[in-house]
Amino acid sequence: MAAYEWVVVAYFAALTLTGWLRPVGAASRRKAALLGSAVVLTVFVVAATGSWTLRAWGPIVYLLAGYWMPALLVPPAREHSFEAWLVRADTDLRRWLPRVPGALAPLLELAYLLCYPLVPLSFTVVWIDGGRMDVERFWLAVLLSGYACYVTLPWLISRPPRARQPHGRRGGIGHLNAHVLARWSHQLNTFPSGHVAVSAAAAVGAGSVSTPAGVAIGAVVAAISVGAAAGGYHYVLDVILGLIVAAAAATVAGLL
Repeated sequence: MAAYEWVVVAYFAALTLTGWLRPVGAASRRKAALLGSAVVLTVFVVAATGSWTLRAWGPIVYLLAGYWMPALLVPPAREHSFEAWLVRADTDLRRWLPRVPGALAPLLELAYLLCYPLVPLSFTVVWIDGGRMDVERFWLAVLLSGYACYVTLPWLISRPPRARQPHGRRGGIGHLNAHVLARWSHQLNTFPSGHVAVSAAAAVGAGSVSTPAGVAIGAVVAAISVGAAAGGYHYVLDVILGLIVAAAAATVAGLL
């Protein structure tokens, strides 16, 4: 199996074991065990019998499953000390940052919305312009980035800033972002920011086979990073650490 497939197996196996050790409800524990076991089995079966195309595109599903599984392991009685610490750190960090002009808000909201198709689009570049090794390095960097951010959720529990201090009425793209998050996210904050880390790792992966694509996608990632904090989707520290995680994962994968 490829290195990224072993990363998937290790991540879901570890979370499945964690499910039996965390103080969560029996239903959540069963769901986590079923999901983790299903993904691990799928990886082995696909790696042994699937085509290279299936193995190459399958990590999109593994990434999504990896986002949802830790939410099943969050205990019903949640501590708020970590969230309070994040809020204090955010207040201190924002004093050093310039205020984002209101005219840029729609563009930043659009950039944040683009974080969802950014990974498959980046991988399409790698699939077309790169070889098998490029594909393996891409997914190793992206999955390491995402999983490193998602795996902390059962212990470092917090809500996103927008849940604490709603930014009033959101129009246009901001309203669409809120609609998507309300229906397709677990409503908890990933620390570091999975959106930022995964997007940045994907940009580096695309840039390794196509400089123009890397520059264009990198510009979108920069806007995603600013929009994540400015729009109240993540704390500033989430964004900073997300970029660091992506750089570390890309280095491990041999992209930097």
